[in-house]
Amino acid sequence: MILGRRAYLQSLEDEQLIAVFKEKQWSACIEELYRRHAHLVYGVQLKYTKQTMDAEDLTMECFAKLPSLILQHDIAFFRGWLHTVARNLALTFLRKNKKDFIDPIDERGQQAYAQEENVDIETELQLLEWAIPQLKAHQKTCIVLFYIEQLSYDQIMAQTGYTFNEVKSYIQNGKRNLKLIMEQNNQYESK
Repeated sequence: MILGRRAYLQSLEDEQLIAVFKEKQWSACIEELYRRHAHLVYGVQLKYTKQTMDAEDLTMECFAKLPSLILQHDIAFFRGWLHTVARNLALTFLRKNKKDFIDPIDERGQQAYAQEENVDIETELQLLEWAIPQLKAHQKTCIVLFYIEQLSYDQIMAQTGYTFNEVKSYIQNGKRNLKLIMEQNNQYESK
């Protein structure tokens, strides 16, 4: 049964794996996500902390927090979302370790700013996850492959069959349309 479950989970895309986790809360789902993405999270942590021990600890902390975070959020594109979670975790770690350099009088202001910044990033990420599916199919595909999957134009061309000019156009138009969709949403919410 366990081997069958692992094989089943390995066959799923990340977003499908998240749906299974939300429904059944199998720890094997998180283990599979770790197997697929631990090296990426470690890379983010190492980029920010510049210390292998800190990067390893933060990678483990990120995946330890993942179950509760997944249950709290609607995640359209897991890889991009995970990158943001990992980056925020690294930045929080760096802020905490630089407390020696923060003036104690200003510490409350720094903490409020850090919390506000995290809320802003999370809000923007949620808005982006809502806006991307509203793009035309070609634009959505190219935006996801380029910005979230971080594929090159050549890789996108090979995967989709689009020409170079089509990929370039879909990405440019997709970015412009995303901006418009997000701005329209902000105007609507402020009324």
